Amino acid sequence: MRKEKALITMLRGLVDLISDEAARNPEFSNRLDLLLSPLPKRKTPQRKRSVRLGVDLPDIYREFGSRGQTEFTHWLRAQPIDSLRAVIRLHDLDATRRTSKWKDSDKLSHFITEQIRARMARGSGFLTGDSGT
Repeated sequence: MRKEKALITMLRGLVDLISDEAARNPEFSNRLDLLLSPLPKRKTPQRKRSVRLGVDLPDIYREFGSRGQTEFTHWLRAQPIDSLRAVIRLHDLDATRRTSKWKDSDKLSHFITEQIRARMARGSGFLTGDSGT
């Protein structure tokens, strides 16, 4: 550990010395630029193509309410897979990301339908038919 700190200190001193000389001597600066210019630039990793969330995505809760569960599932099957994945991400329907590798629109649409149905029914167990109590 002590040797590493000594090496770091020595390298910092060398860099400072080179920097000072480059500031004083333009020819040295040009030669240093030519020497260091072929260093490869660090490549940034390519990001996967992503669907922008919220752009042209349907309101799935309104569609579920107006169409009913069966018709909603059929309507979802007609949607592009990228849109289905965007809906899942937008509404955080798959926290475990188990649907990330699914390529079948039937499976995705069924999953979305079940998640929406469960969310809309959440809390209904606390509702009672009695309003007098």
